[in-house]
Amino acid sequence: GVFAVDEWARRQNCAVAEPERIRYVSGALLAGQSVCYAADWAVSGTPPAGVEPAAAADRADFALTLTPTGEALHLIPRIAVLGVGCKRGTTAEKLETAFAAFCAEHHFAPQGIVRAASIDLKKDEPGLAAFCRAHGWEMDFYTAAALRTAKGRFTSSGFVQSITGVDNVCERAAILAAGEDGRLLMPKQCMNRVTIAVAEKKVRIRI
Repeated sequence: GVFAVDEWARRQNCAVAEPERIRYVSGALLAGQSVCYAADWAVSGTPPAGVEPAAAADRADFALTLTPTGEALHLIPRIAVLGVGCKRGTTAEKLETAFAAFCAEHHFAPQGIVRAASIDLKKDEPGLAAFCRAHGWEMDFYTAAALRTAKGRFTSSGFVQSITGVDNVCERAAILAAGEDGRLLMPKQCMNRVTIAVAEKKVRIRI
């Protein structure tokens, strides 16, 4: 009858970033102590016995976030879409290096990504295909015309426009792949001549 944080995370479609920290949360609950949680999104429902919202994010015993920092147990909702732009012939290794640098700079948890997206001009790029395959991500490809329909404010590039027919690939592709009510979480970043952006799908978390 005690709240099991790992089972709850699974029901919320979250990856556990630090499985070794589960025992601290479970141990406290089994000892009759309370634990606190924080989340970057609204959490609905009534918390079970022994579980309560943290007064501040840095006081949480477990936290739902795509950008984990600190010593809490971090649960990563699998709601993120990676938008990618790259030059023709970019290797999987170069994409991997750029992605790793992006994650390190922004404290971004790669476990949160569920798919990747780009322009249809990249559909036959072997490096991009291999990079996504290594992470187990499916890819969405959009025409320039489809990318222009994405709603929001995007980082515009005249050079990208001249090459692809649309002013931004990675942000627009990520937004379209995130679906209705998706939002841009991390705007275009250029890493080693690879452009990366992250959008997130709408998420509903219930405790």
